[in-house]
Amino acid sequence: MSDSKYSVLFMRDDRDVTRYRVSPFWLKMFVCSQIFLLLCAAGGIYMGVRGFKINADLQSEKKGLEQRLVDAEVRLERLGNMEKILESYDPTELQSLLSAATSEAEQPEEREEVNLNKIFIRTDTRQVGVENMQAKLAGRKLSVSFELNNLQASKSMAGQADFVFLTKGGKVEDAETNKDDLSFQIQRFKRIQTTFLLPEGMDQKDLFGLRLEIRGKDGDVIFAETYPFYHILAS
Repeated sequence: MSDSKYSVLFMRDDRDVTRYRVSPFWLKMFVCSQIFLLLCAAGGIYMGVRGFKINADLQSEKKGLEQRLVDAEVRLERLGNMEKILESYDPTELQSLLSAATSEAEQPEEREEVNLNKIFIRTDTRQVGVENMQAKLAGRKLSVSFELNNLQASKSMAGQADFVFLTKGGKVEDAETNKDDLSFQIQRFKRIQTTFLLPEGMDQKDLFGLRLEIRGKDGDVIFAETYPFYHILAS
């Protein structure tokens, strides 16, 4: 029968029986709508899982690219620092260092080879900053001062600074410094001052500059830079 309908009965204990008549069309529509909603839910779950996986892959790729960018920036900064150092040095004294290095390379059996990287390369891990490096020479006594800044705002920094002398002949001479003067534990900044003697048998005319090396608590170098005397020595 084309006009046949289904009877739906609702029975409760505290009420009379309620009867509804539903045509097959609307019953089919109800079933189809439930199937459609189920398919939509399944599709939504699938797209959500797929989107999460794609997002995780993109995040991983982003971190890799960021790390490569940081590495490239560090290498570029080191090259830029090297260029600035070479441009700032007095040409005559720089030529003396390079000539000494060439001479030592040609005669390794007589003199120790000079490592120019050790002399010129600047190390900066962005944990501390050094400003206002100043030196004053009285006889053989050299007084040095500089400002040490903590670049790690979230924690204090502790470590040890030290100096070495660089001669115009390309040699590296350890400075006999007072370790207590150059040890530090800072929250923001500290003015560091120390006094030590020139190497035995050497005068100011024999020396090219000072190299500052700062090590963290673990002993690793976190900052290193070379300071020519003609830049920092007070007249």
